[in-house]
Formats: sequence, C-alpha cells, structure tokens
Amino acid sequence: MPAICLILAGLWLANPLRAAAGFKGGISFSGLASTQGFRHFLGYEMGGLSGGALLGFQAGFFKTFNLSRRLQVQSEIFYALRGGDSSTTFVYDDIVYRIKISFVEFPLTLKFRVWSRGAFSAAVFAGPYAALRLKAEKKTRIWRREESTPLENVKMLDYGVILGLGGEYDGRRGRVLLELRSGYGLGNAMEAIPGAIRLHAENEAMRNIHVAVLVGYGF
Repeated sequence: MPAICLILAGLWLANPLRAAAGFKGGISFSGLASTQGFRHFLGYEMGGLSGGALLGFQAGFFKTFNLSRRLQVQSEIFYALRGGDSSTTFVYDDIVYRIKISFVEFPLTLKFRVWSRGAFSAAVFAGPYAALRLKAEKKTRIWRREESTPLENVKMLDYGVILGLGGEYDGRRGRVLLELRSGYGLGNAMEAIPGAIRLHAENEAMRNIHVAVLVGYGF
C-alpha cells in the first residue's frame, strides 16, 4: 500500500498537458462484513444484532490523465465516512448501535470509455484504493442510555478495490459527472478486542464495504 501512496503523490505533483482536475461528492451506504461474526471485534452485545448499512457521505478531488481517446488513469483524494448501522427495535425500546469511521481515501482507477455520442459519454472503471483512518467511534443508545466511545481496535490503514460506472457531459466550460461505485476492503480493518475468545483465528477478518453515488464537476 505505501507504493500506491507514492504513485498517487507523483500523479498529483505531475502536471502533464493532457491532465484534467475537478471535484466530486455524494452519499454512500457502507457496512462491515465479517467472516466469523462481529462479537470478536465489537463486543458481545453484537450477538443479538445484525449488520446494517450506515448512510454517510464522501467528498474530494480528482485528477484524470488521458492515455488514449478511450483510456484514462484517475487519481482521487476523498474524505469518506464509513462504518455500519445495526440499530433495531427490541421489545419496547429502540436500540441505536452505529459504527462511524472517518477515512482519507486514495483511489487509483483505470477508466475505459465504452460509449460516446456528442457531448455525452459513459465509462467503467476499476482499481485499488488505500485509506488512512482519521477517527473511529461507536455510538449506542440502549435502554435510553447513550454513549459514544472510541474504537481503539480499528487499524490505521485499510485497502481494497473500487469498481464503478459513470456518465459525463462535456460542456463548453467543463464536464458534469455522475458515478455509481462500490468498494470492497481486502485487508482486515480491525483487531480482535482484548479477551475475545477466538474460535477461528486463522479466518477472522472485518472488512469495509460501501456503495456510493457521486456527482462532480471537471475543469
């Protein structure tokens, strides 16, 4: 993953004639996927809860480098809110259980234009991403008792892959973009909490996943 960060830094410092830049932002639905359940990573209170999606957002900047008429390399820097929402209704009380993790994400994708007509075009893209954790916390409200506690076991570095498709309108003054993308973490995003009984230690992993809809403007 340090190699990805070095490549991204080089691309942003470079300023070739065929590069274009802009900004993007939008909403995301993120969740946590575990191979052996959530108890070992988030505590035994997760035993009666199921994983759910957290409504969040992400926003940042991008820089695109044209390799050919159809092929581009796109470097991005995002602030992104990830996590999960396992809130539910139990007996006569609403239980709130949310995991919120703030990241700075660095996707690097290869973009291929599959269709174009006039000023409109559509493309698919894929590539790796690296992410640095800024803050991680657990917010709960159980039996009307509210708490917000930091999650110390969230790892500083996450990485995975990005897949998506997007459309563009190339106007006289710039480009308007619309994208649908998904991300899947490949690394273990959390350490097991101290004292957890690990039955399948060799297979345990917690991964960040998300789907996002973004709009943007390119210069």
